[in-house]
Amino acid sequence: MNLEKKKEDKDFIEKEINKNIKKRKEKKALVYIVVRHGEKENNGKNPHLSDAGKERAKHLAQLFKKVKIQNAFSTDFFRTRETLEPLILEKKLDLKIYNPKEIPEFVKNDLSKNTGVNIISGHSNTNPVLLNELIQQPLFKDIPDEKFNDIYIVNFFENDKKVKVYHLFY
Repeated sequence: MNLEKKKEDKDFIEKEINKNIKKRKEKKALVYIVVRHGEKENNGKNPHLSDAGKERAKHLAQLFKKVKIQNAFSTDFFRTRETLEPLILEKKLDLKIYNPKEIPEFVKNDLSKNTGVNIISGHSNTNPVLLNELIQQPLFKDIPDEKFNDIYIVNFFENDKKVKVYHLFY
């Protein structure tokens, strides 16, 4: 029973991701995919992903398998880098490191100069700051520490000057 639910959720998320990416292509949008790192081991200040986190990272790579991602960014922590590792290996991307204490500078100096689809791995307390900086509104709050399944897809549509944020779970 639980496996069927996971399959339905996976199918739904893949369908939503493909639908959103198709809209982006049609309307020429700049896309930021913001994810929190997967589940972590409970040791030290810089833990690695737990087995559950490694599985989540593989699942993330599978969800975005058909999406042409141009850039990948992560904070310089084992858990955030490991979350994107299966995806960047599959897509042969370089992982660029950003400082989560300098998010306005990161958005201005790095993200604003990119085109296409960008994926960013961060933390429960820094992803909301990043999202708020991207959309220039204080809408997002810290993510509960026990939640690891959020995906935010931020689309900036060139043709109609709109910003759309999709909040999905995987």
